[in-house]
Amino acid sequence: MNDKRNPDKELAEREREIAERERSLRLREMEMELYKAEPPLYQTIKEEPVESKRQRWGRQLKRVGKYALVVVLVFTAVRVGTMLASAVIVGAIAWVGYKLFFDSDKPNK
Repeated sequence: MNDKRNPDKELAEREREIAERERSLRLREMEMELYKAEPPLYQTIKEEPVESKRQRWGRQLKRVGKYALVVVLVFTAVRVGTMLASAVIVGAIAWVGYKLFFDSDKPNK
């Protein structure tokens, strides 16, 4: 009977030793991976300073100034365009009038 228990105990002892070796081997592998791995690098973001009330007003004033400048330029362009169109129309009427009344009086040779 002693012989039968011995192989069972030896087999259990061997399995325990093998499992212990596997655990220690895996632990060493994990430690190697841990020490080999480089630390993660995180992307940093620059934090913008908070705008003061004066800066916000200045930015809004610039926007309003640009808008006002565009309005004035468009208004001026329309006025100049209207004046040019009026001058062209008056010139065309004068030319047609000249052709009708004064140019036809000249004798043809």
